[in-house]
Amino acid sequence: MIGFGRMGKAIALGLSRANIDKESIIVYDMLPEVLEEASKLGFKTSESASSAARQADVVIVAVKPGDVEKALKSFADEVSGKVVVSIAALIKLKVLESIVPKSMVYRAMPNIAVEINKGFTALTPAERKNDVVEKVFRVLGEVMWVNEKVLDMLTFFSASTPAIVAELYDAFLLSALKAGVPYHVARKAIATVFQGVGALTALKEVSSIRDSVITPGGVTIRIIEKFYTYGAKQKLIEVLRDAYEEYEHMLNN
Repeated sequence: MIGFGRMGKAIALGLSRANIDKESIIVYDMLPEVLEEASKLGFKTSESASSAARQADVVIVAVKPGDVEKALKSFADEVSGKVVVSIAALIKLKVLESIVPKSMVYRAMPNIAVEINKGFTALTPAERKNDVVEKVFRVLGEVMWVNEKVLDMLTFFSASTPAIVAELYDAFLLSALKAGVPYHVARKAIATVFQGVGALTALKEVSSIRDSVITPGGVTIRIIEKFYTYGAKQKLIEVLRDAYEEYEHMLNN
């Protein structure tokens, strides 16, 4: 594991929760205090990226996009014939492959829920699936092989949107607290709602879930009416659309 920031740490914790021996997860980070944290969590640490890569069969590069090239160059001589997986946004396969041409290079786009093995990870290239890569990320949650263009889209819609979902959760929580629901009750109830609806979407259409809760003249239809009266859904769609347009600009520059 090259990089032990938020996503690198989340992946490492998810792997360990899947009963993968922490001693087999070798961590390198350029910050000594981050390496110390990894060590305290029980992971094996390395004094350099090249040393970590030399010991690994699969190298996961979990650094910021701007640091990817430097990181890859630091261990390029150690990964000939090995699998290298970058989780960095924006950095294309062709760029990665130009730096480590003798490696089997893949991109992965996980989201933060991999920490509890409930994540979603997009993998590319779909035309060159790798069982080892899939096995690593499969223990962290759901996995789908996609083309690189779709993976770049999912950087926005899967990897980034948990932050928006957290904001929605917070809005429900604050509203419940304002109404007088005890904090521990509200937190548990709303978290369970989000989890349950998420699970239901695998079985039913979203509109079907909504309609199954609505009763004529009831509480739910009044909430839905306000939702549309205030334009909440449309505003959210506009926010996501505008943000995605900015993200597309980043992709193309």
